[in-house]
Amino acid sequence: MKKIYETVEMPNGLKMISILPINATGIAQAYCTIRDNPLGFSKGPCGPFSCNIYKQYGLENGIKDFELCCQALHVRPDHVVTNRLTAFTNIVRVVDKDSLIGYDIYDEAHAPRADGLITNCDEICLFNYAADCAIIMFVDPNKKVIGSLHASWRGSLLGIIENEVLEFKSRYHSDLADLIAVVMPSISVESFEVGEDCAEQFIQAGFTDCVDTVSYKKPHVDLARVNGAILKKCGLYDENIYVIDNLCTYRDETIFHSFRRGPIDQEGHHLNGMNGYFIKLIS
Repeated sequence: MKKIYETVEMPNGLKMISILPINATGIAQAYCTIRDNPLGFSKGPCGPFSCNIYKQYGLENGIKDFELCCQALHVRPDHVVTNRLTAFTNIVRVVDKDSLIGYDIYDEAHAPRADGLITNCDEICLFNYAADCAIIMFVDPNKKVIGSLHASWRGSLLGIIENEVLEFKSRYHSDLADLIAVVMPSISVESFEVGEDCAEQFIQAGFTDCVDTVSYKKPHVDLARVNGAILKKCGLYDENIYVIDNLCTYRDETIFHSFRRGPIDQEGHHLNGMNGYFIKLIS
């Protein structure tokens, strides 16, 4: 089995996870944050490092940690583009140099509501964040196009992955034989307990094999397997689909923040930090 990721030290000393199938193309570079970072500014449940730029809890230090990532990747924060993730859409935004005009990544109130991003502009770094959902990153090394999407379980069933692949095909004329996709770690099947209604939605969508109704008292869903199956159904070649399923955002708490793990305060607010995912074309 090919190695998909490794921990590296960036030029500014920050530890990050290098996404090898994308970085090996020489066309793009992709990295994920690591929670256990001594350089981080974040404190408490969000510490030691949280790539949070929108959630109010830990926001000030989250922005500082986000900017450490920008420094590590040699990108200006005002050239990093993201969405205000909804977890309920299948919307993919195509962004280009003009998208930077008047854009303030820290302005949460006016941030576009969507869950997918795609660009062929080497002046833009795509950024997504999550705390249990899967982030999927793409590169077409032939057309020099990159993409990144946030796949909540609802988004996966709504077609966010299919819509991202469609943009590669229709807008950039990508050949699916060239398209590389990496499914980043999410909450694992062992930790993702769901209700009967949720499990039934996956079964009705054709993912019966990804729902475990035997090993646990309540159903558990294998999100990594679901997302890998969708990519294959979209027409990507098996050898270009990489699924990181040996890490779990819930279990591996020194590496990742987890929404479900919390903690949660008395008012029901989640106090966890955010994991950050960056991908950019190499100029």
